[in-house]
This record gives sequence, structure tokens and C-alpha cells, in this order.
Amino acid sequence: VRTAQAAAIETIAAAGFAVDYFDARHAETLMPVSSIKDGPLRILVAARIGTTRLIDNIAV
Repeated sequence: VRTAQAAAIETIAAAGFAVDYFDARHAETLMPVSSIKDGPLRILVAARIGTTRLIDNIAV
């Protein structure tokens, strides 16, 4: 999970965003996970572009 997170942050930053956070959490408990096998996941991300802050999440 950590390698995928680092790659995602790098990709978002390369698009011109300043990443505030990018994290994978358990979809139901929002507890941290160490593997995709830890259950249904939700990706949480916040990033800034200019003066705008974008916040989103997606089920994985």
C-alpha cells in the first residue's frame, strides 16, 4: 500500500497539485491498512492547486 501511495502522490504532484494528504483506509472503520487484503478500502485525498483545495474519496 505504501509504494502505491507514494506513486500516487508523485503523479498528483507532477500534475501541479500540492498534496495535503493521500491515504488508504478501511472503508467501514477508516482505520489505517497495511495491505489491500485488509478489507474494502477507501482512498482519501486532499490537494491544492493555486488557492483551491480539493478533497475527495473513492472506494477501491
